[in-house]
Amino acid sequence: MAKSKKEKKQPEPFWNEQVGIFFDFTKSKFHEAPSFDGSAPRNLKNILTELRKRADDKKVEWTYEVATTRFRMFLEHAYMDRWLSENWLLQNIDRQKDKIFFSVTRQYLSR
Repeated sequence: MAKSKKEKKQPEPFWNEQVGIFFDFTKSKFHEAPSFDGSAPRNLKNILTELRKRADDKKVEWTYEVATTRFRMFLEHAYMDRWLSENWLLQNIDRQKDKIFFSVTRQYLSR
């Protein structure tokens, strides 16, 4: 019995657009482009996958508008965190993503 080839994972929807949003956001805050090597692409994918999963859990269709709006909101909340804004690396943002999600949720529940 032959081993089946490992299934190829689907690319993250709107990947190039989301990378562009991250670069534009970072440039607007720090006046420099971020590096995007090492674990950075994987860290960004982790963040975007979790954003999409959370939308799916709430039965929100993952359209371009939803994806980009939610990612921008996520970045804004990440930047509002003093430590993250001073340590603006995708690795740190990825590791602190739950804290950021809690911040977003707290804002919308307090309205």
